[in-house]
Amino acid sequence: MIQLALSSWTLHGALGAPWYEPDAEGRMVNQAAAQPAALSLLELPAFIAAEGIMLLEICNFHLPAIDDAYLAQLRSALEAADVALVNLLVDSGNLSNPDKSAWRADIAAAKRWQDIALKLGARGVRLDCGTEIPTEETRQRSCDALRELVDYGAARGLTATTENWRRTSVESGDLLQILGAVDRELQLCVDFGNAAKTADKYATMRALLPFASSLHCKGNFADGALDIAEFQRSLSLVRAADFAGHVALIYDGTDGEWDKVLALKKHVERELMTA
Repeated sequence: MIQLALSSWTLHGALGAPWYEPDAEGRMVNQAAAQPAALSLLELPAFIAAEGIMLLEICNFHLPAIDDAYLAQLRSALEAADVALVNLLVDSGNLSNPDKSAWRADIAAAKRWQDIALKLGARGVRLDCGTEIPTEETRQRSCDALRELVDYGAARGLTATTENWRRTSVESGDLLQILGAVDRELQLCVDFGNAAKTADKYATMRALLPFASSLHCKGNFADGALDIAEFQRSLSLVRAADFAGHVALIYDGTDGEWDKVLALKKHVERELMTA
């Protein structure tokens, strides 16, 4: 069954384009220039529920605080809107780092994000394979880290997902090697936009979609309007793969974000969700 979701990244501009990182005391500090926000993260669940989108993914850098009081507030907002937090997207760290000390620190940080996801009532987390050039050594680092983190989350009832994203795993061959070697219940999110960073977007998608449990469904709005033909070609590959899972609508920009969401939603519903 296909279900619609939204990533908080899609409304990055409406949230004030923040980029929060924890300081030495664990307080979240905005690393980006302050901008006016039309929407707070606490308001986001009710906002998307009004459009019938009942699944949410939240980027970890969108959390303005990670103390228990704030996390309880956000969990209450999700529950009040009847919106499920399917993934906390962990967009920090480098799980393929050859520097053992830094690598261990990033694994420890990822575990803390898993603990935060649990407090939010999330179903799981999305972890990244790493930022190093893929080699036998860096892929092994990534596998070892992911294996440890999948086990850590599973013991607490959390799923783990990875993605065709940063350097270690953007190419389908490298990512499939990692998925096979981890040998755990590690789910896969296929990101349309990241596939477009490879030499052949559609070949990358064809290789990965049979293994996908979720999608980051991005369209090309380079000229201001959705490139419908390009988007429909991507969706046709999703249909051919008999995909079943959640489809997170994502727009990579901060202009007219909600209109772009609705454009993506219309096509996904028509191409993937109509019997």
